[in-house]
Amino acid sequence: MFIESPTTESEEQFRAYVTEVLTGIYGDLPEWLEFSVGRRAEFQGVSFREFICAAGSVCARIHLRASQRGGIARAILERGNFRDQPRCWQIRSGIETEIDCEEIRTA
Repeated sequence: MFIESPTTESEEQFRAYVTEVLTGIYGDLPEWLEFSVGRRAEFQGVSFREFICAAGSVCARIHLRASQRGGIARAILERGNFRDQPRCWQIRSGIETEIDCEEIRTA
């Protein structure tokens, strides 16, 4: 999963934003919830950072929150496969749109 992150945002600022999102979802963060920050990506001129978490349920809860109107302030990108074909989606302002995976550029 990639979460929108301005190019001027440091890794620490990104972690703080994600922690704020997760606190909004969970209340107090569970002790087991750990995540790391991965590579940068760009989609249609917008910068993103990779959110890496071993617990898939955490990504699922972020996805659900982002899908709600007013859920989170930033867009997210997700990748998956359907019938052995790569599929990608952007969720922005609660609206999920399928996008061309080839348009996501990773650093």
